[in-house]
Amino acid sequence: MLTNRKRSLFAVIVSMVVVNLVYGLTLPLLSIVLDSQGISKTVIGLSIVAQASAGVLLAPLIPRLIIRAGAARVMQGAALLAAGTLIALGLFQDVYLWFPLRFLLGASAAMLWSASESVINELAAENWRGRIIGIYGSAGAAGFALGPLVLLVTGTNGLLPFVVTAIFVVAASLPLFWLGREAKADGGDLHVSLRRIFRLVPHIMLLNFSYAAAVESFIAFFPLFGIHIGLGEARSLSLLTTFALGGVVLLLPLGWLADHMQRHKLLLACIVFTIIGFFILPELVSHSVGGPAFAFVLGGVEGMIYTLGMVLLGQRFRGTELAAATVLYTGMWGAGTMIGPLIVGASMDVLGDQSMPYLIAMIYVIYLPVFLIARRRQSRIWPVKS
Repeated sequence: MLTNRKRSLFAVIVSMVVVNLVYGLTLPLLSIVLDSQGISKTVIGLSIVAQASAGVLLAPLIPRLIIRAGAARVMQGAALLAAGTLIALGLFQDVYLWFPLRFLLGASAAMLWSASESVINELAAENWRGRIIGIYGSAGAAGFALGPLVLLVTGTNGLLPFVVTAIFVVAASLPLFWLGREAKADGGDLHVSLRRIFRLVPHIMLLNFSYAAAVESFIAFFPLFGIHIGLGEARSLSLLTTFALGGVVLLLPLGWLADHMQRHKLLLACIVFTIIGFFILPELVSHSVGGPAFAFVLGGVEGMIYTLGMVLLGQRFRGTELAAATVLYTGMWGAGTMIGPLIVGASMDVLGDQSMPYLIAMIYVIYLPVFLIARRRQSRIWPVKS
């Protein structure tokens, strides 16, 4: 049984590489391709909405799918769907055809996210939850980092980056076929109310909404911002990789810290640091040494925001409620990814590419009072360690 548990943990951690590789590559790649075709940033944002909308539209259906089919089968099918859709995106590089294809890609990611987060939170012991989910988050950050790195090797033209990414997705998803029926969620009540879940933890759900709006906007538009300020495509993609690598490395010690201090205080510190970081990003990112170092730290601290949200959900819910909560958490990610890049892209069309980091900082500024008010009003639902 212990062996099965470890194999399941390993498999779902690896699945996070698959999900974030898909987003870490497609957001910058498709933005660069569309920009080179003369497509406006507003339309680029709408194209991202098509990808993100799947997580929102499918949110009511995924909990039942996970419970009835099992997390293992859901993740296996979703990984294969992602690989096939990537090939289709490369073959048919048309902005209008990409809308339905990006929806399918978003659907595969939503299923992988929801199923893997449900399993990882069920398997993680409470006194190790921060570290286990920190490792899970690091794996996700590795997927993000691998995306721009693939583009540095393959370039952004033609079919090659799509094929290479599809191969990586298939290879990374092989451990998912180790998962057995032990990865199936408890078949309890299939009608857990997502509305009730949201009412219990609105600040956690809105946290992921804000995080997704910010981080997906950054991944999609940072290469365009970097090109605008004279960094060039290769330098911008390398900095994006460095940003993601910060999550790979720093989420491990930050996860340990989450198990040894009040988690809401760590979350507040990460949010405030991230706000300041994006405001000062334009002053530091061009420095030859300071730029990569700054991107590395900012990526790690911002990534911990998402990880802490998952940790807090895991200590609040169990069983089918946890499955529903993780699906809603993924749905909020999809909603944030729909709205954030669209607003940031349209604002960049009006204010210029140089406005990107300030727009992202403002997303967290707007969220911050929500967190502070919720902490005051809903402290009764947080365990002491939170």
